[in-house]
Amino acid sequence: MEIEQFVMAYRADHEKIKALLGEGYSSLRPVLRINIEIIHDESKGTYVRIEHNTPAASQGKRGWLNLNVWESPCTEIDYADEDKHFGEPTPGAEGKTKGLTRIFRTDFLNIEFTGVGIEGGCPAEGDNDGCFYIEEEKTTFVPSEKITSRKEYCDCAFSWTKPVTEAMEIPPEELLGAYKVTFER
Repeated sequence: MEIEQFVMAYRADHEKIKALLGEGYSSLRPVLRINIEIIHDESKGTYVRIEHNTPAASQGKRGWLNLNVWESPCTEIDYADEDKHFGEPTPGAEGKTKGLTRIFRTDFLNIEFTGVGIEGGCPAEGDNDGCFYIEEEKTTFVPSEKITSRKEYCDCAFSWTKPVTEAMEIPPEELLGAYKVTFER
C-alpha cells in the first residue's frame, strides 16, 4: 500500500506534557507531534489517519507515545491541494520554490503543509524504536519503519479548532519542523 505521510512537531510546555503520561512512561523532550497519513490500500480503499503523540520512553524503548488517534471514515477528515504559495521562492534556498499546499480539515484541527523544495531526513529517526499505542489497559508497541524515501521539508500552519482532549489544549510555543514523504508499506 502507498502511504503519503505528513509530519510536524512543535515545542510545548514540558510539565504539561509530563502530566499526560501514564505510569511507566517518561517524557524525552518537550515536543508534541501531529502525524497524518493518507493510506492508499487496495483492499480497504483510501483513508486518512491522524496521530497526536509525544516522544517517550518505556519498557526499555524510546519512541512516540500516541495520545490520540483518529481515522476516517469514523472521523470526518477532508483534505485538498491548493496553490496558495505555489512557485514562490523558498527563503534561504536559492533556486528552490514552494509546491502545492495540502490542507487537512477536521472538526478539531486545521493544518496545512506546503513543500519548500528542499529534501532531507528527520532528526528524530535515529532515536526512535517505534510507537506506543495504549487502548484501555493494553499497550501495543509497533517497531519503527525504515523509510528510505527522501523527505521534503514543509512550511506548516495549524490550529486546534475544537480541542477534544487535554493534549490539544497545550498551546504550541514554536514549530520545530515539518515534512512530507511518500513510501510503500
